[in-house]
Parts: sequence; structure tokens; C-alpha cells
Amino acid sequence: MRIYPEQLLQHLKQQLPSCCLIFGDEALLCLEALDQVQQIAKSQGYLEKFSFSLDGNFEKDLIFSEFNSLSLFSEKKIIELTFTKTSKDNTAFIREITQLLHADILLVLQGPKLNNQQMNSVWFKTLEQQGIFVSTNQPPAHRFPQWVFQRLKTLHLRANKEVVDYLCIHFEGNLLAAKQEFEKLALLYPKQHLTLQQVEQSITTHNHFSLFQWTDSLLAGELTRATRILKQLKAEGTELLLLSATLSNEIQKLLKLSYQSQHTPLAQLLNQQKPKLWPAKQKLISDVLSRLSTSQFEKLTIECAAMEIAIKVENSDNNWLKLEAITASFF
Repeated sequence: MRIYPEQLLQHLKQQLPSCCLIFGDEALLCLEALDQVQQIAKSQGYLEKFSFSLDGNFEKDLIFSEFNSLSLFSEKKIIELTFTKTSKDNTAFIREITQLLHADILLVLQGPKLNNQQMNSVWFKTLEQQGIFVSTNQPPAHRFPQWVFQRLKTLHLRANKEVVDYLCIHFEGNLLAAKQEFEKLALLYPKQHLTLQQVEQSITTHNHFSLFQWTDSLLAGELTRATRILKQLKAEGTELLLLSATLSNEIQKLLKLSYQSQHTPLAQLLNQQKPKLWPAKQKLISDVLSRLSTSQFEKLTIECAAMEIAIKVENSDNNWLKLEAITASFF
């Protein structure tokens, strides 16, 4: 069963599964999910926890022994296995230990964001059927306002759309900072309906963005967000050449797809991409290919190549203006 992090606690209170899969790229959500699992498990008699890494040459015999031995202080225990990437070795091992699960053991697997291929693998689908999968990925832009609203509600705070939008602008991409600042607001204005003036006076800007969030906002046609992200990346000292190369690479892929889609259905092309694209990414690509023509992508490709040459010759503010002009062509 797949659930969102905000659904986890209620689900655990109803029924503690035999295994919990916690995978995603957002550290705060991952830590909170692990903490909730441990708290509920402890209240139900799982009094010991054993943690192991499945990276490199991990301790297979020691882990096997924990599955087959009784706990020193109780009959129930948590076995937590973490890894930073999947391999033939650790996934084969996971398939082996899956057969050893029983009512006195709670298995917790924790790792980074998984792609579609990994989530369709035998080891993952088997464990997902036996337990729950919590996707602890950073909320996408369209879901972030709801995340902010729910966080405030949990802290007994209320806010209108204007306040929520303001908080989204200042904390997108940095959930840990958002959590800390929201808790500060709860201390300053307990159980109140927050006003924009209160929020503006109290919070510090902590937003953080990646290059991929910037390019995704361009594909989605979100001019305001794309401009804000680019401004933030520049303020953080992101190399102009890195931004230019990333954008150029994205445009070249789009141009290739634009050519191919003249002879092959786009949906088929997107499903054939390696590595496999997430559905959300497929939609973004479909949107921009329907919005811009092949000739526009050809023009953008030429402009990107000229800009990269200019950056290598002289990294001046004029080149930042060129980049802004190119990105404006997406809208």
C-alpha cells in the first residue's frame, strides 16, 4: 500500500504492518516517518531496534542472525536497513530476508528516491504488498501550498491563501527551515489566524531550489516561478555556465523529441525514454512540446550555443541577461 507521509501516523495507529518502506529525497519527511514508525512500534512492544547499512560489503550473517534470534528484552524488535543505492547484491539479499518476516519483527527499509524500474522490481513489489510504502519526496510545487496549510493546522494555526502563498514563496525546497519557522510562529502567535504582517515580521527567507526545479518550471510555463528560482540560484552563486549547459541539454532533448514526434506518437516516445521518465515529467514535456514549435526549439538551441561561447570568453552580467532572454522564450 502506498501512502503520503501525512497519512502515515493515522495508518500506523490503525494497524502496524510487517514492513515499512520509506524512500524519498526529502530528509525532513524521511526522519519524521522513521520517528513515527518507531514511536508506534515501541508502544506495541517492539522495544529493541537494530540498524544496518546495505551499502558495500554489508554484514549479511549478522542481519540474518537478528531475523532468526529472540530479542534479549522483548519478543519483538525493529530491524532497520538503509542504503544509498540499489545493487544486485543488496536487492538479492532483501528478497532472501523477505521470506523470514514474522509477527515479532518489524522491517523498515529506508533509502533515496526510487525510479519506476526500481518500484516495479520483485523485491519492492513483494514488500509493498506485505506492508506500506511511504514516499518521502519533496512535495511538488502544486502540492506545496496544501503541505504548508496542513503543517500550520497541525500547529493550531490558521492562514488565508495570501499568507500560505507568501510562505510557499519563502520556503519552497527547504522543508526543514519551514518546520522550524512554523514552530516559531506557533510560539509567537499561539492558536491564531495569521496575518500577512505577522508573517512578514517574523520569518526569515529559507527557500532553496535545484537546477531541475528551474528547468521544470520552464517546461510548465510558470514564468513567475522560473524567474524567482533563477534569481535565487544566481544569489546562491550558481555558475552561469552550469545553468547554461543544463538548459542547453534540456532544449536539445526537446528538439530531438519534436523531430521524432512528427513520425511517432509522443506518448510512445516518452514511454521509450531511458532512464524511464516519471509521469509528472512526461506531462511537463508534453506541455512544452504542444506550446512551442520545432523551429522555436531550433532557434533556442542556436541561442544557447552562442551564449555558452560568450560565457567562456567573458562571464559578464550581459550573459545573465542573455540567459533570462532565452528562458523568456519558453512562455
